[in-house]
Amino acid sequence: MDSVMIKVFTFSERMKNYRTYENMVRARADVFYTRMNWDVKVEHEREEDEYDREYNPLYIVVERPDGSHATSIRLLPTTGPTMLRNVFHRFFPNCPDIYGANIWEVTRYCATYRKGDPASYTGELFVKLSEICLDAGIDIVTGVFFKPMYRILMRSGWDPVPVTTSEWDGKPIVLGTFEMSEPRMHDIAHRYALAA
Repeated sequence: MDSVMIKVFTFSERMKNYRTYENMVRARADVFYTRMNWDVKVEHEREEDEYDREYNPLYIVVERPDGSHATSIRLLPTTGPTMLRNVFHRFFPNCPDIYGANIWEVTRYCATYRKGDPASYTGELFVKLSEICLDAGIDIVTGVFFKPMYRILMRSGWDPVPVTTSEWDGKPIVLGTFEMSEPRMHDIAHRYALAA
């Protein structure tokens, strides 16, 4: 397999990564709005919200060898505004406020797989997420997942811990946390036959 490119940057650094950022927000529009019919705002075929524009999140983007978007994810510190606190809390009325200097929220996981793409694109993303978190002293990541994404996490080796469950538009959603550790990172890499 030809080597992939992994880009890591913040919103404030997006102009240095202009093509990657634009491909990502267009992929998010296609996946979340067109395919999944989420209630997200799309303008000029781009899905970009206030959590992008106002809170300077960190992005991890895996690109195919031709530079096109394969997978991406968005990270926010839980010590500031998060989607769980400001958006998703209404779906989980008894949910604790999950925050801490060692906890990040992950949102906007986006995969634009094509026929013949290797599953290792997801593995590359998750290994890089692990590396970044471990380097930054982050040992817990939290997020809200639909059941299909929850199953992807389980197969990938994350073993997320469900905090609570609910429904969104009649579909089950899970609020979960998962632990960051070197053994887990190596397990994920092993499952996808990657070096870590």
